[in-house]
Amino acid sequence: MQIRKIAGLGLLLFFMSIGLQGFAQHLPDVESLLENNGIESTEDGYEDIVATLLDLAARPLNINSAGFDSLKMLYFLSDSQIDHLLAFRRQFGKFNHPSELMLVLGFGQQDVDNILPFIVCGESDERSIPTFYRRQRHEVIARAYTTLPRQEGYRFYSPQEFDTERDYEVKRRNRFQGPPVGTLLKYKFTRSDRLQAGISLANDPGEGYFTRHQPLGFDFLSVHFKIAGKGILHQFLLGDYRVQWGQGLVAWGGFTSGKSDMAASHEKAGKGFTPYTSTDENKYLRGLAVSLTPSERLFLDFFASFKKTDATLTAADTLAEEDYLSASLYESGYHRNANECDKKHRLKTWTSGISLQWHHPWYRITANALYYNFSPGLIPGKQAYQQLNEDGKNRLLLSLDYKINFRDFCFFGETAWGKDNDWATLNGLRYTKEWFSGNLLYRRYGERYRSYYASGFSEFGNTANEEGLYCGVELTFSEKFTCSLYGDCFRFFAPRYQATLPGTGWEVFGKAVYLHSIFQHTLRYKREVRPENGKQEAQAFRTKQEIRYQLDCIPTERWELRTRLSFSFYDKEEVSEQGVMAYQDIIYAALERKFKLQCRLAWFHTDSYNSRIYAYENNVLYGYSFPSFMGKGWRTYLNLNWRPIRHLTCYFKSGLTIYPGRESVSSGLTETEGNKRYDLTLQIRWTF
Repeated sequence: MQIRKIAGLGLLLFFMSIGLQGFAQHLPDVESLLENNGIESTEDGYEDIVATLLDLAARPLNINSAGFDSLKMLYFLSDSQIDHLLAFRRQFGKFNHPSELMLVLGFGQQDVDNILPFIVCGESDERSIPTFYRRQRHEVIARAYTTLPRQEGYRFYSPQEFDTERDYEVKRRNRFQGPPVGTLLKYKFTRSDRLQAGISLANDPGEGYFTRHQPLGFDFLSVHFKIAGKGILHQFLLGDYRVQWGQGLVAWGGFTSGKSDMAASHEKAGKGFTPYTSTDENKYLRGLAVSLTPSERLFLDFFASFKKTDATLTAADTLAEEDYLSASLYESGYHRNANECDKKHRLKTWTSGISLQWHHPWYRITANALYYNFSPGLIPGKQAYQQLNEDGKNRLLLSLDYKINFRDFCFFGETAWGKDNDWATLNGLRYTKEWFSGNLLYRRYGERYRSYYASGFSEFGNTANEEGLYCGVELTFSEKFTCSLYGDCFRFFAPRYQATLPGTGWEVFGKAVYLHSIFQHTLRYKREVRPENGKQEAQAFRTKQEIRYQLDCIPTERWELRTRLSFSFYDKEEVSEQGVMAYQDIIYAALERKFKLQCRLAWFHTDSYNSRIYAYENNVLYGYSFPSFMGKGWRTYLNLNWRPIRHLTCYFKSGLTIYPGRESVSSGLTETEGNKRYDLTLQIRWTF
């Protein structure tokens, strides 16, 4: 513990000792770009995307020298567009101006506008980047957020209200120990692309400060320090970081592209090691990571990590802590009461790995090895679908991933081997030609294959117990009319969540976008059929359909109107449910980007949780809001961004949800009285 305190204090002193050099930064509207391009991710992945794009806004990508993997950081471009860009550059040479991208097949004015804040043209990266971007840059984020009215977990009880002392003790241990306000503090320092360091401190609402379980003040502390070079030492990283290798069958942290509106863009382009800047308390690594480039075509990565993870321990017959037999993961990240705090940092995880890559202009091949060990080991679980869960003890995984380019074709994939001689493989073929691009993916993840750090393309997120064939196409009929379609059929070898018996399923998706004058029409349809446990029979099929129509209107450069109508349909055996949601967004942005307003009024009505509807919400910078709506009610919110002075930006998000006819909202420790729930977020960002 003392070492952690000294390390944190040393980093803070290091930051304070650095001379300050100010510069103004024009921030692109990253949130709107992500939503308008249909990029939806998890909370953790969303923050990763925003951080990457803001870094590119400060140090733009040179499209005359960037390769496929680097261009994948421009999340708005599909794989086929990147292929066309690289082919155009090989045939006609370097770009002299970003407007020349309009000459590339598959690029329209909207595509160029999307990536314009993040790219430059020039003879070299160093010469093309403005001088002040090559100097040091500091960023400070402070955030506070809360919900009202007061939740059940904050209520005080007296012993006289309970029949027995045991009942009172249960309530006392469940009571939240901290204030009903979540807080976040972040500091990040960068100097060109050679040096980066940062620290993140976070507390969820209800978590205490400077308690026995939060001795450093905040519940979560993350620190990283990165040095990049141009010689043999390509990168040195100390502290918290992530690993992105291959197609994610062995190790992948951060944003991952699953089934999405970009139907033909599913090749992963790993960054190797990246600093960890998120506040998710689970799948990251803590220790040392090094990237070497012994030659122009040879790359070597290796890392070693040790950290403690939350878990519920199962005790042996003795009272000694070292005699705990097994553990089950606790991944919510909440440490608000005594019961949750007892699970904090109870599981020790050792992880190490090495990756060797040979890179050629026409192909790439990489060998990866990952080892990790949990102490104590994990409990498989009592349910049928949990019997094949890993124990995390001395697990070694090996994989080979490859990529081959041949004319208009690209072959890519990864095959991995794990414990119990089970294996996993994903192989893809992408074809790009003028107005058409297609992607074919085959995946097979053995029922016993497991990797705690994996995040491969799959129907579920565990990269195990699945086989499937996916086909996606993107059609560009003109600059005004585009379509994307995909179909996926899959099967499961063994029981899984909500399905005791093996089974097969399928999914289809279609999206059409038409631009007309100041209007954009988007029609989206999705149908998914999965095998699940039934009541009358051993197995039943659950069918869920989603239909969405959206109209975007941009009458002026300052104003945007967005109207959406969504339907959901759920069917399983004799149960048939529906849901509907309609909302209107009004967006105003000052021409100099000093002020921006986003507000929404939404109405929703669903029969139950089964027919719930998700709707993305604008939030503060780095914030993520993608709630689900069920039952009957109204939702409204106001989101404001204001830059009163050169280096300071203020953010405000206020939302209200009303459920007519209900006496309470939610359940358990988060239950609130009444039919309304109010949320508030305040944030400031200071750059210098």
